Parts: sequence; structure tokens; C-alpha cells
Amino acid sequence: MDYKGYSFLYMIDKSGHIYDNTVNFSSDFQNPYPYEDYAYPKVTIVVPTFNCVHTVSLTLDHILNQLYPRFEIVVVDAGSKDRTLEVIKNYRDERIRIFSVSGYHRYEMLNKGIAQAEGEYLNCLFPGDFYLGRETLKYMMMLALNHQSPDLVFCGTFLRNGRSEPKTLFRHLNLKLLKMGQQPTSLQSCWFKTDTLKVLGKFNTSYKLRGGYELLCRFILNRRLKSISTNRVLTDYDLRLVTRRMVLTHFYETMKTVFHYFGLYATFRWLCRQKDILRFLKLWLRNVRGAFLGN
Repeated sequence: MDYKGYSFLYMIDKSGHIYDNTVNFSSDFQNPYPYEDYAYPKVTIVVPTFNCVHTVSLTLDHILNQLYPRFEIVVVDAGSKDRTLEVIKNYRDERIRIFSVSGYHRYEMLNKGIAQAEGEYLNCLFPGDFYLGRETLKYMMMLALNHQSPDLVFCGTFLRNGRSEPKTLFRHLNLKLLKMGQQPTSLQSCWFKTDTLKVLGKFNTSYKLRGGYELLCRFILNRRLKSISTNRVLTDYDLRLVTRRMVLTHFYETMKTVFHYFGLYATFRWLCRQKDILRFLKLWLRNVRGAFLGN
């Protein structure tokens, strides 16, 4: 399938998930999108906030600069004590709607956003995360329209934490990957149909870190649901500071999920391959070195 300036090569795996394997763009063509503005679905971007005055503008600016005809931003704030809400309200943009919750729990906040969403598709960005181009929404929704509006559209993500070399993440979504405790991309690079999220039961609020992974496990085990992906890297994900407690939580929640959905044998194989213990030891050694050497 070819559109002026774009070349698409699609692959379909055994579970019916479709991958846009290569994309080439000709910069001298001014309008590579074959659909009129009215054809694009409305998109909701949920942004959970809590005392993030220094990062929330970065995320909102990149969303509001999107060259996309129909989107809304649902901000779910957990009672920020700094100037976060003041900064958000100063945008005075009717596409931004603000809701409040009593405390910070990322998946409860995302579920609140899902409940309030008016868009056909929904994406989640945390303060500090942003789109890597002004046409990110338009490109992802074009992929959705090209394939009869699948339940999930996702792309590659750019990972950074400020302490090591940035990396990119994109893998094909399949059972083998999920049994290894891995995700194809970050949650920030996923656009789910809002109705699909509601059918799946939204996010599991017992999780602290791996709610996105657990949701993808439920998604792929539902054979009626379809996805399409592109290996283009279109989002920037701020990994933020990783602590030893976070590594342990990541380990526990991954093991719990693999065992629940894939059984004891898959859990044993995951234990033989997982890297969280090594990550924990590296963080511990770094703290010990800092305590004794002042580094």
C-alpha cells in the first residue's frame, strides 16, 4: 500500500497483530496524509499530575502544538501543593479539562481519565513525557484509519533518564514477549480505543509500576482484539529516577503477572532470564560507593 511520500510494509503475526515494519517519508511532499480532517477520530490524552510545576508545561506544550484537528487533554491532579494547577489553568485552552482525585496513585488517576474521556482513542502522558513531532497524533491515527480502527495502535519510544545513554524501545507485541516480562513499547506510545479499555476493565489499581504490562497481557489474551504498530519512534519517555524500591516492585509485579496469566512454567523461565536482581545490585553498589567515596 503506497501513499505519496510514504511507503508501508505490513507484517501480520499468528495472533493477527499487524506491524508497520518500514516507513519512508519524502520531505518534499507537503501533504502525505490521505484523509480529510473530519475523518480523523477524536483523541483523548490523559495527563496525571502531582507537584510537577517544572515539567508539566513541556508535556502540555507538545500536545497543544500537535497538527491534529480533534483532541482533548484530560488532566487528573492529585492535590498538587505547588503551582502545577496554576500553570495548567493559565493555558486558558478549552481543550484542557481538569479533574481532581484525593491522592496520587497513577493507575487510579489514569482510570479517572478514561472515565472522563470523550475521545475514540486514548493516550497517556506523564509530566516530562512528550511527542517527538507535531504530526505524531495525525500519523498514528492515519495508521488506525488505514486498518479499520484497531483496538490498539503503538509506536517506538525514546527512553532517557539523564544518567545513561538514551535508548529506543520497540518490539512486536506477542505472547512470547509478554511471557518474558517485557513490553513492546512504553505506555506513553500506546493509543487504545477508549471503549476497549472499558471492556478490558481499565487499569488494575493494585499495581504501582507494571499496570501497563498487566493491561497488555489481558489485551493479547483476548483474541477478538486487534493492534497495529509502527517502528517509528514518536514519543519521548522520561524514565525519571529509578530507586531500589522501584526495582523490587518491578520484580514482584512482573513475577505476579507472569504467574497469573501464563502459569508456573513461564514464571520459572522468566526467573532464569530477568535482570531486576542485577539492576538492584548495581543500584546498591552505586549507593555504597557514594557513601564511602563521596561520588
